[in-house]
Amino acid sequence: MQSVQWGKLLLNLNNPVNALSDLPLRTQLMDRDYRCVVAALQTEALRALKAAGIPPAKVATAPPRWLPWILRLPNSVFTRVAARMLRMDAAARSSMWDDFQQGRTTEIDDLCGAVVRLSQSQGLSAPANGAMCQLIVAHRRGQRMSGAELRAALGI
Repeated sequence: MQSVQWGKLLLNLNNPVNALSDLPLRTQLMDRDYRCVVAALQTEALRALKAAGIPPAKVATAPPRWLPWILRLPNSVFTRVAARMLRMDAAARSSMWDDFQQGRTTEIDDLCGAVVRLSQSQGLSAPANGAMCQLIVAHRRGQRMSGAELRAALGI
């Protein structure tokens, strides 16, 4: 069960990025800067999982360790490799975006916060996930960050 939860968490690390982008998921995923932010969050999580001896379950088409690599691909290649992932409702957004719109508390501590805690338990750091937690807590409704701004804020 733990492997499945971590496999799902790897995919859900896109939620805070989508919320801060204030864009539909498909539009956000077509921007390589946003994808590189998600890839950095996933890379930190994968490193911590490996150190902890937890193999994340494959819950997407690609194996978990390939996800950051796929996300970093140039758009021309990404659109071919991730064609199935990009088949979604054009207006779809993440649950965290919805939380922002409704003024609800987000699940950031259960996502990026969990990566930070697992990393620390293994003697590692997760600076991108830690910074993402801070960005989400400081976020104001209606505020949008571009992919380049997110990369700069996370030092990626």
